[in-house]
Amino acid sequence: MYELGLLVAFLIWLYSSVAILLRVNSQLERNLNKIGQRLSWTTGRVIHLDSEKQPFWHKICKYLLIVFTGLVFVLLSWGYVVMAVMSFIYTFSKDIGAPQSVKEYRWKLRNRNLSFDDMVKETVLAAGQPPHNFDEAKEAILSDLEERGFSRRNLTGR
Repeated sequence: MYELGLLVAFLIWLYSSVAILLRVNSQLERNLNKIGQRLSWTTGRVIHLDSEKQPFWHKICKYLLIVFTGLVFVLLSWGYVVMAVMSFIYTFSKDIGAPQSVKEYRWKLRNRNLSFDDMVKETVLAAGQPPHNFDEAKEAILSDLEERGFSRRNLTGR
């Protein structure tokens, strides 16, 4: 029974390792990067980017640390399987009650290449704010990004 648990845990670990690579290179990630955000590699939640450009070796080391930590947990066999299944269930169930505007926003982020202005507009609409708040929201996002060390020219393309 322990060996079966190891096999199932290993397959889940393998899936998770590949899913991180796919998530980091997805359209959703590219769209979020335009407004200074990214997906967390461990939880899949949206978080702020720390800096404009991280060295490539930093990303590789971070990926290897996450993957090898998960590989150690594979030895827990069924405990890892239960934890992974509960995580998958939580991820899918949290979106069930989301309003339609939020679901459309998420679909656009995953499937369309949006410009910076489109990202701001969609973010305003998904937050339930009136469309006339676009300029205020855009300026707030730009000033926040500049405070974190991003160049305004790189963000807006001007």
